[in-house]
Amino acid sequence: MEKLDLDKILISIGEWGHFQTLTYFALCCVVIFSVFPMSYIFVARDIKYRCLYYQPQTNNTCMHFDKNITRTCRNFVFERNQTTIVQDFDVTCDENLWKLTTVGTVSALGELFCLPLAGFLSDRFGRRSMIIVSVLSSTIIGLVRSFSISYLMYITLEFLDTALSSGMYSGAFILAVEIVDSKKRNLGNTIICCAFALGQILLGVAAWMTPSWRIMLRVLYTFGFLVAFAVWLIPESIRWLISKKQYEKAWKVLQLALKFNGDGLKEEIFNQFPKINLREEQKEAVSVMAVLKTKTLLLRTLHCSYTWICCNFPYYGLTIQSVALSENIYFNFIFTSLIEIPAYILTQTIMNRFGRRKTMACSLILGGIACFCVNMVEKDWLILTVFLCGKFFITMAYTTLYIYTAEMFPTKSRHSILAICSMCGRVGSLMAPQVPLLRFGSRKRSILSFQMILMKL
Repeated sequence: MEKLDLDKILISIGEWGHFQTLTYFALCCVVIFSVFPMSYIFVARDIKYRCLYYQPQTNNTCMHFDKNITRTCRNFVFERNQTTIVQDFDVTCDENLWKLTTVGTVSALGELFCLPLAGFLSDRFGRRSMIIVSVLSSTIIGLVRSFSISYLMYITLEFLDTALSSGMYSGAFILAVEIVDSKKRNLGNTIICCAFALGQILLGVAAWMTPSWRIMLRVLYTFGFLVAFAVWLIPESIRWLISKKQYEKAWKVLQLALKFNGDGLKEEIFNQFPKINLREEQKEAVSVMAVLKTKTLLLRTLHCSYTWICCNFPYYGLTIQSVALSENIYFNFIFTSLIEIPAYILTQTIMNRFGRRKTMACSLILGGIACFCVNMVEKDWLILTVFLCGKFFITMAYTTLYIYTAEMFPTKSRHSILAICSMCGRVGSLMAPQVPLLRFGSRKRSILSFQMILMKL
């Protein structure tokens, strides 16, 4: 008997109906929540302050001081409109600036170590289970982190947060890809990506509205309990269930989808579940070890990993650097996040017209040119415009890379390999938070470093 095509079954229950809408709503909540560990951009940012002088102010004649005496400043006066870890943990002066940039690096380090494990657990126990565990872990650790009493405690919890929640975004992305047929994957990818941009916007708004970093973390991470409940209500990936030969559960998911979208499936289709054609399952091997032994898949993995590094560094670097463009750091962050939404939408249109490879290559080249041009303009509005162009194009490249990577590997090992590539990309994320240290040389040198990386591709 001819094998069934799962995409055809998904089309028969409704290409995009209430079932897909509700599922994507829950997954979008997960993606929004996955942005909140980036709160270190505001929590660990450098702020304005000066030494506290105890000399009483009088109308007497100016006193003469010995100019050769230098004393260490032990007390400071900080700006009143924002509280960060600079005040609470006494991370002041230029010699301690590395402690602030290290927070972002440690955050990326947590993902670097645990992304492969998250991918393995997702492929082993299911996308939905992995997402729920990740969301709850991040929620609890994030709330505890808001009560940190020292820099060491804060940075340790920062590492644990990103380590245990590393499977959130990738798990939601994979589940979103697998819940619809191939014709609707681009639409699903656009929705997930726009949710990520919305999460960044909400993060900027929360930081703007809450002057204390402790209150901000509590507001953001309390949302995690609602997210975990929403994910608990949605079903597991049909593709994953069939790939694991859990046919009865897959059948129940299809029947649930039909309650929202259609009339019903014939019982004989259930009897043919073992013969369902997952397409990509027949093309390549299905285990991570098989990838390491297969030349074609190994080369794909290496190329994807290198590209992930080169995309992560400028993407996160530009996001972090956005708060240094002008006085209103919140507006800058929100605006650079908002520019991602048209980039996500345009990317899907261009990918459908010209393909993945051409879209990504052109985006990387144009992004590199934009970063280089920042060094050629002086006016603030021109710098902001060129900066946004750079963020626009690198967002296009990043979006293309995510869906391109997910499509190149089989279902059973898809999340594991995507996690490996994403783990390699965290090398770029590790370097990005250190970019502010370049400010001692030139304000624009940091942007130039992004251009150099992009041109290496």
